Amino acid sequence: MGFRFRKTINIIPGVRLNLSNGAPSLSVGPRGASVSIGSRGTYANLGLPGTGLSYRTRLDNSARSRTARSAQPDPSLRLELEQEVDALMSVVSSIANIHELTPDPRRGISWSELETEYLASRQKPWLVPAPVRPAKPELMPLPEQPDESTGAGFFGKWFESDAARAERLEELRNQWQQTLADTERENTLRQHRYQQQRTAWAEQYANWQFEAKEHESRLIASQAEARDQFAMDSAFFESRLGEVLAQTEWPRETLVTFEVKPEQSTVWLDVDLPEIEDMPDKSYGVNARGTEITEKAMTQKVQRENYARHVHGCLLRLAGIALHTLPFDYVVVSGFTQRISKRTGYLEDEYILSCKFSRAQMASINFAGIEHVDPVEALGDYPVIRKMSTTFIFQAIEPLF
Repeated sequence: MGFRFRKTINIIPGVRLNLSNGAPSLSVGPRGASVSIGSRGTYANLGLPGTGLSYRTRLDNSARSRTARSAQPDPSLRLELEQEVDALMSVVSSIANIHELTPDPRRGISWSELETEYLASRQKPWLVPAPVRPAKPELMPLPEQPDESTGAGFFGKWFESDAARAERLEELRNQWQQTLADTERENTLRQHRYQQQRTAWAEQYANWQFEAKEHESRLIASQAEARDQFAMDSAFFESRLGEVLAQTEWPRETLVTFEVKPEQSTVWLDVDLPEIEDMPDKSYGVNARGTEITEKAMTQKVQRENYARHVHGCLLRLAGIALHTLPFDYVVVSGFTQRISKRTGYLEDEYILSCKFSRAQMASINFAGIEHVDPVEALGDYPVIRKMSTTFIFQAIEPLF
């Protein structure tokens, strides 16, 4: 899919998960949330796969023996595990409720403040750095196929029955196939996003060169001419919005394309949304004895509802950022995601949500109590295009334009 708008920015996550290339480990539950068991200890990993918002914590606390500690309930251990669980579930909640970070447009910059900033900028040399060429993605290594000795243990090699061996190998084979499919999907997505980023960078660089020349030519203009040009200088508005978006923390590396049309008093944005497979799919708790962290698979209904809240929240937050940054009247935000096309079999971009926000309507939101706002219902108050079932399944749409 070609970009609809001329400006593009890649929002980098505020928190990254760094995976070690050292000792091998077994990862249980590769999507969204997992527990990794290896020679360096047992860790809980939670978040959006790839470059997403993530939380990583050690569960086994190898300085003390888990077995020794679990032999008798320990209040300090229960408290420690409950704190770990709170941190894990906080990440799940923050992803589903990303709309809670939406800024109040009424507290944004005014026309007079922006004009003062504009006039000052017209007297300064061009200091905007050139866009940085994106680096090639680091692909995840494919998992090794297990053999008959994998997971057998020392005694299992001698005393394991044929039935037990067959069951173990079947379970390992299923785990390997699932991990392989997840890894290949993640690598395909990384390559796809890299191509998007390269295309975006080329457009950004061309725009940067053009705007640098335009800025130099405007330096000789008088203050009176600058005031006349201010209200229609889309390049200035787009540059300012791009700076704000670049500083915005986001759950995953996210591509946003946008264009400002002053004559319409409107900002247009497209955002690359995750797919439901990229969302956390487990919840966590502490067992009755207070000795271990337990995990429970979310129901499909809960996963789909969290996904719906997240994608609607992404649009609401971007609209709030745009109206907080620029004193325009409208923002149109459309979200697309990558899906396997039933026509071609290739990974393609499909729009699933598109909404037109107005400053006047957003003023009715109680931002002081935004944690009580349901983003799915909130977008229903605006002109919105979506094909979403009552069970939160999305179909492709044609976005607003």
